[in-house]
Amino acid sequence: MHSFLGYSWAEIASILAILSVLFSGVYWLIRHGAKVLNNAINIGTYPLQQQTKELINAIKQLSGNFEEQHKSLKELRDEVDKHHDELIDHKNRIQNLERDRK
Repeated sequence: MHSFLGYSWAEIASILAILSVLFSGVYWLIRHGAKVLNNAINIGTYPLQQQTKELINAIKQLSGNFEEQHKSLKELRDEVDKHHDELIDHKNRIQNLERDRK
């Protein structure tokens, strides 16, 4: 009769079958546990995910508002500069008229 380490080939095959069933069971438990844990984490953090999305949308909206404000402020500065130049021109005209009057 053939044997390996004192066990017959039938005993070795039985041991390997048992080990394979045990490792398969452990593997399934780990995978299933990971899925359950992942689902629990997703469910638990769902409100936080929603709040994060709302915060991101609010930040995007604020960014757009700031860009509009910046554009309006630039247009206002350009208009003020234009009026300032006109005031300087008027001031120079008035000074020239007063000088000519003397």
